[in-house]
Amino acid sequence: MIFDVIVVGGGHAGIEAALAAKRLSCSVLLITANLRRIGEMSCNPAIGGIAKGTLVREVDDLDGMMGLAADATRLQFRMLNRRKGPAVQGPRVQSDSRRYAEFQHAALLEGGVALLQDEVTALSGPTDYLNGVICRRSGRIEGRTVVLSVGTFLGGLLFRGKERWRGGRSGDISSDLLDSDLRRRMFHVERFKTGTPPRVVAASVDIHALEAQESEESDFSFSFRKGSISSRVMPCYITSTNAGTAEIARVHMDSSPLMTGRIEGTGPRYCPSFEDKVIKFPERTRHNVYVEPMGWGSRHLYLNGISTSLSRRAQEGMVRSLRGFEKAEIASYGYAVEYGYIHHSDLTGTLRARQSQNLFTAGQICGTSGYEEAAAQGLLAGANAARTVRGLDPLRPDRMESYLGVMIDDITARGGNEPYRLFSSRAENRLHIRQDNADRRMHSFGMELGTLSEESDERLTATLAQERMIRQHLQLAGPGGVTGEKLCRRPGAEISDLRKSIPLLREMDKKILWSVMLDEKYSGYISRSRRKMESRQRASGVRLDSIASYMEIEELCWESREALEREKPATLADAGRVPGVRPTDIEGLLIHLSSRCSTWNDTDGPEERKNLDVPAG
Repeated sequence: MIFDVIVVGGGHAGIEAALAAKRLSCSVLLITANLRRIGEMSCNPAIGGIAKGTLVREVDDLDGMMGLAADATRLQFRMLNRRKGPAVQGPRVQSDSRRYAEFQHAALLEGGVALLQDEVTALSGPTDYLNGVICRRSGRIEGRTVVLSVGTFLGGLLFRGKERWRGGRSGDISSDLLDSDLRRRMFHVERFKTGTPPRVVAASVDIHALEAQESEESDFSFSFRKGSISSRVMPCYITSTNAGTAEIARVHMDSSPLMTGRIEGTGPRYCPSFEDKVIKFPERTRHNVYVEPMGWGSRHLYLNGISTSLSRRAQEGMVRSLRGFEKAEIASYGYAVEYGYIHHSDLTGTLRARQSQNLFTAGQICGTSGYEEAAAQGLLAGANAARTVRGLDPLRPDRMESYLGVMIDDITARGGNEPYRLFSSRAENRLHIRQDNADRRMHSFGMELGTLSEESDERLTATLAQERMIRQHLQLAGPGGVTGEKLCRRPGAEISDLRKSIPLLREMDKKILWSVMLDEKYSGYISRSRRKMESRQRASGVRLDSIASYMEIEELCWESREALEREKPATLADAGRVPGVRPTDIEGLLIHLSSRCSTWNDTDGPEERKNLDVPAG
């Protein structure tokens, strides 16, 4: 049998890729080394967060599965950044890791995806147009397109103290032969590093000594569809490291594979190992450790915030130095994993490999980290693989309309020198791409991509119809002659104010009304973001030769100053392609250059000044 789409890997990216391809009526085979570990949460048992939570809703609005799985298996809900504006708030749930994996496995079976337990050792056929994959036991399997979503398994190496062994995670094999095949085919395979903390036996911890973090009461759900929401609720807890914890790490630093240079790959800056924290912040001994249940009735707790690759002895000392963990028993020790990923220069904005017409990639093989990022890439890669089979052009999302677009643009056009993580600060149009309006934003792209079911299309069509009706009502004037649109823009305006002023709005869905109200509230800022984007596009050819040093430009963040100082880009367009430089930094460069216009003398060319077309404000 020749499959339309072969998906390699059963993690979050592979699941969404397989199901997206099935929704486009393709025959799909998912190959993974261990069927029992499909959908496993290899790191922390949680879904969502700042920007990530919005991405999960975007995945759901393309009929992806992650939102439904997160809702059905959640143990706790929190809205992060609640004290800040709605545009940067991040929904996050603590998940029952075992039930989450079971939910995703069942979704693949119910969706009609064929599953095979085997190891893919190589791609099959010429790189330009593959004809399938080669497996260790099953031999060659024919396929019209291939999606690689191999997580940290590509040439994976695990480290703990002086221990070193091969694997994509503890207990699993490493895809060494596939790594060699990609290198032989002249893909630019480079190395990144990540890690995980120890897990402890819950019964050995003095929970009463910890700070409880209760679930928030909320009717929020990641999915806009009619899925179930778990009624099981469990608290998380907070403890913290201390001077003793840091000292134990220092004493054992000579055996650290990270500090002794045995790990070559770069780790994530925003999720460093504990030994990294000790070295980089020697004056700070207190770091929060979030104690998270692995599941309902699970015997184990996850220690979020103390990821480490130090020896077993060091980990035992560090864990028992924490308040409440004096008698803790370690169920599994932390470790670091170094793995291969494909350099961004080999990837297109549709997640197709540049060297091939029918090879797509998703997840950590693209240089990213995180379940949410992987799932979103998997959905896009799987859908585009299916579109290729059907003779349709692959699509790429717009960064001004979605976090999916921001991420895809960042990782394929700019890349990075560390595992990529999505943040709201990466999105210049974040006041528009919020979690509350994700269904309305993603509808047209979902229809064009082809992943939406008829039921979802009907639901979204009804939502859009109600949105249009709300906008018509907002044009009406209430008491005092103030229109609903103007009322939305008043500081502190609430839904109750709108409904009192315009009674017709009382019949409208509260969540849709609130979302449209935010659209109106931020409309001026959103328009300005679009103008800035257009300005950057017009000014992309501006030369940067006149900048002697980027280190003194206050409009840039330190990360970008260092990157630009190192690369010395020739033009603004080149600066935008430097890893670590964000669109907001390009705006900063434009502002800096514009502020110097008044100091230029008459010998400066008028054409150069004209190119610096920056909108006021």
